[in-house]
Amino acid sequence: MKEYISKNQSICVLISCMHQKDDSIIKKSNLQTDAVVVNQCDRDCIEDYFFLNKDNKRCHVKFISTTERGLSRSRNMAIKNAIDADICLLSDDDERFEDDYENKIMKAYTQHPEADFISFACNRSGYTYPSDWKKMNLKDILKTSSIQITFRREVVLSHNMQFDEKMGSGTGNGAGEENKFMMDFKKKGCKMLYCPSVITTLLSSNSLWHNGVDDKYLRNRGWSSRRILGPFIGYIFIWYNIINHRHSFVSKEYSLWSVIKYVHQGFFEIR
Repeated sequence: MKEYISKNQSICVLISCMHQKDDSIIKKSNLQTDAVVVNQCDRDCIEDYFFLNKDNKRCHVKFISTTERGLSRSRNMAIKNAIDADICLLSDDDERFEDDYENKIMKAYTQHPEADFISFACNRSGYTYPSDWKKMNLKDILKTSSIQITFRREVVLSHNMQFDEKMGSGTGNGAGEENKFMMDFKKKGCKMLYCPSVITTLLSSNSLWHNGVDDKYLRNRGWSSRRILGPFIGYIFIWYNIINHRHSFVSKEYSLWSVIKYVHQGFFEIR
């Protein structure tokens, strides 16, 4: 297999995690490149060290333990500290990378040097991904999860983009921070592509923000739709969700009217 790893470009994995007692997440995630780990815990310290990957390549890890909280804040901290990275790859603590993820990512950016952002496929139970390259549209952005995301760090810095710290796990406002981050790329006119190569496997884990459908969850859906898409497209989107995915919300506890009421409450909330 042709190698696309360039000495002139580097890939850095940005891992967000919580309450890690040691650095075993490096091995668990099957890291083969440089990484910045932001571990939200009960202490503040920074450790720098190197390890040898499966090809005996020397990889650098910056392991940041912090008492700050919030997934978006964690991701912003990781981007800020990935000072030697050309391409960043997002990761949580519940995935395991393919051995050749570095080559797959570098190959994609080499074949498409105009790309500022490339999302990839992953192994994930219950999900199927397109089998061909494509330009990302609005629907793709809303369906893409954080574990698929890679981007050129220089583009993020030059446009002063960051993850919305009012969104994401730890805020009480639900998820969607990665989708808003991607919308910022789109608004800036960045080139966004999807690549069908599989780079990671999502391991089974429990969500830190979704505990089933309740009043708060429905209000968060309304609020995040407006925050991500704006008042006009966001309002169309909440009705699209209510009509086309009502089976996911309507239950013995929540009638269709209740779902509409709570989603609308959230949509117009000021937080």
